[in-house]
Amino acid sequence: MMHATGLRPAPPVPMDADAIIVGCGPSGMVAAIELAEAGCSVIVVDMQPTPGGQIFRNLEANIVAAHSGSRELLAALGPSYRAGADLIQRFRACTRIDYRSQTTVWEVRPDGTVGWLRGMEAGYLRASHVLLAHGAMERPTPFPGWTLPGVMTAGAVQTLLKAGNLKPSGNIVLAGTGPLLLLLARQLHRLGVKPALVGRTDRFADGLRAARHLRQGGLAPVIKGLGWLAHLKLAGVRSVTGLSDLAAEGHEKVEAASFTVRGRKMRVPCDLLVVHDGIVPAVDIPNGAGLVLQWDQANASWRPRTKPDGQAASTLPPELRPNHCAIRITGDARRIGGADAAMAHGQLAAQAILADLGRGSGISAKVRAAVGRTLSVRPFLDAAFPPGLSAPLPGNDTIVCRCEELTAGTLREKIRAGFTNMDALRGETRCGMGPCQGRNCMVTAARLIAEGRGADSPVPPVFRGRPPVRPLPLGALASLTGLDPRETELLTLEDKPENDQEDTAHVPAQ
Repeated sequence: MMHATGLRPAPPVPMDADAIIVGCGPSGMVAAIELAEAGCSVIVVDMQPTPGGQIFRNLEANIVAAHSGSRELLAALGPSYRAGADLIQRFRACTRIDYRSQTTVWEVRPDGTVGWLRGMEAGYLRASHVLLAHGAMERPTPFPGWTLPGVMTAGAVQTLLKAGNLKPSGNIVLAGTGPLLLLLARQLHRLGVKPALVGRTDRFADGLRAARHLRQGGLAPVIKGLGWLAHLKLAGVRSVTGLSDLAAEGHEKVEAASFTVRGRKMRVPCDLLVVHDGIVPAVDIPNGAGLVLQWDQANASWRPRTKPDGQAASTLPPELRPNHCAIRITGDARRIGGADAAMAHGQLAAQAILADLGRGSGISAKVRAAVGRTLSVRPFLDAAFPPGLSAPLPGNDTIVCRCEELTAGTLREKIRAGFTNMDALRGETRCGMGPCQGRNCMVTAARLIAEGRGADSPVPPVFRGRPPVRPLPLGALASLTGLDPRETELLTLEDKPENDQEDTAHVPAQ
């Protein structure tokens, strides 16, 4: 009989900070400041080179450029963009915040472990509390020709504007729905780039039906949006509503956008087709962490299931689940609401963490009220700008999984063959196994399965997430730092065990 070597008690795993915050947008910065000013040690890991997230991306550099005479971009992006300057300055001034820029998170665990990557260095960090403030993403919109060069999302164009001061040229068509589409059209016009067309999938009737959801706290953003519409109309920017059946036409690149408006087929030549179908929470990190997700019917997307303070729940079996899930979620990663709502909830989540740490008196009534007020416009926006480009399921020839170039027809064929489970479909087709890890195809694949079952909403929910949720170089994996000693201890067997009489009696005859 072989004897296992004696086991030594595993050394305790040291904590690197009181809290780790993933993401440095409005909610992440506000939460970090709140925690640091209360005396907590905070590590903020951020994929971007500077604080600000998508909303305040590259704001510091653009302010410096404006001071040196290049004010056009800052003026075009508007006061809502410049409003982040004071917050970034406060964030930079907090000495208790350990800000780690250009750092990718590739794993998060419910026990407070965070896997990080920067360049070719990677490792683990640990804290008693992890706050996910990694934001949102644009809703994937598979339609004919969406993979052609020259088809971009509104968020991608904004990134080029903010981070590189790059303006598009030629004929530009914007298609889709949502406030961001209108904001971008206005920003482009103020930069001297007049869109050839703004085609909206929403209709005037949607706005009328949404009016019943208006509350006093949500009037300000609605008034702002009406101002954008008025600006575009006065500028003579052509606009249509009720757009459907969008397709990008071209060979080497996009050459035209075709669509239907009130039963009439239209075709508009373009050099750039900008699409946007709304914003949804980025669920890749919560899904990879094994957190519970729920289907948000109003926004036709998944979002993490949390308590009002952002506390998440784990789907791990009881024997693998920590006594207390260390993860909270805030900002647009929890629920789409924009910068003001993200900042309000970031402060609320931080106050909840402080209460758990015994360093605060709990969540203040003022902060609770701010969260409610800033989110009060959400029901109106959901009703006024319903998903449009993604509302119909794609035709069989349309690519769904860009990484593996899988069409809707291929997926439907496999679903009819019996692969009606998300993970089974992934294993059979590799759908969701590319670099995006399902971010672009997961919702559509789930809807195709629901279509095959005759269900109203996507079930089962998502591909089962596994780390790494972002590509991790093998060289970085081979030299991980911060490993948990309990996970690296090897249980070895003796090479040549001695056989005594008791052991020999239990060896079966040969």
